[in-house]
Amino acid sequence: MAYAPVITMQPFRFHSIYQPRIWGGQHMRTMLGRELPDRETAYGEAWEISDRPEAMSTVREGEWEGIPLHRLWEERREELFGPGYERFTRFPLLCKILDARENLSVQVHPPERTAAARRGEVKNEVWYVLHADPDALIYGGMEETATLSDIRRAAETGQMEQLIRSTHLEKGEHLYIPAGLVHAIGAGHLIAEIQQNSDTTYRLYDWNRTDASGQGRELHMEQALDSIAEFRELCRQPGYLTEMPHFTTEEYRLDQGERFTQPDASRFAIFTILRGSVSWDGKTARQGEFILSPANADAVTAVEPDTVLLSTTV
Repeated sequence: MAYAPVITMQPFRFHSIYQPRIWGGQHMRTMLGRELPDRETAYGEAWEISDRPEAMSTVREGEWEGIPLHRLWEERREELFGPGYERFTRFPLLCKILDARENLSVQVHPPERTAAARRGEVKNEVWYVLHADPDALIYGGMEETATLSDIRRAAETGQMEQLIRSTHLEKGEHLYIPAGLVHAIGAGHLIAEIQQNSDTTYRLYDWNRTDASGQGRELHMEQALDSIAEFRELCRQPGYLTEMPHFTTEEYRLDQGERFTQPDASRFAIFTILRGSVSWDGKTARQGEFILSPANADAVTAVEPDTVLLSTTV
């Protein structure tokens, strides 16, 4: 009996969608060597892989060039992504680069109970530090004795720093940010973020910041307080593996010339280049780039010594 051969797919990337933010900067250009739309705008986010109506990724290269991610998910789900994803109406991950020239707002993403009640979307996320200034801080978790009334008062009186915990992360470290944990990225960070496909954020405190017209950004006090589910401090992820109910990330260190494919060839993976570069089919991806490796994809090859690659699977 003859069996149909398995067709080997090529990895591919998407066009970056750059998002101006009041706290953003130009580090994606100066540190990652990217060509940004201009050199004056403060770009805080680059949405690298996004299946969202407000910011839809399109394929940058190869056989599927120019096609929106959602169309691939709808029409070629099992062929490109593998079996077992019927429960997802959209591609399940959202991948970004974050450039924090200033502090991001103190915020919280809703857990299951709040998201359902308020028609929001649950968001659990992982941060990987591509750069951190020597004095840069990550904020997350509240003091153990803090009550919701204390948190409200601190936000309303500009005293949030007295309650929220902080820590310094070095380049190469990573954190898991569960839904319900109050958190903020401090100034001086460049971060790769992998999260569930959600854009629900409740802003609790914004450092008394105002825009060019003197207006502060909208806060979501009641939604944020209702979403707080975790008071514990931030926890660095040990080792190279972060397993969560919604997705798993694993870090790999590759020697020059070493080939790499996802652990389960029958299902897709997202590769994030944390250091060095990889190549495939005449293409090269460098630090800070995201690659979609389809089911049954060909391998990528490390171009530089000590290349570090993050593989994310669902």
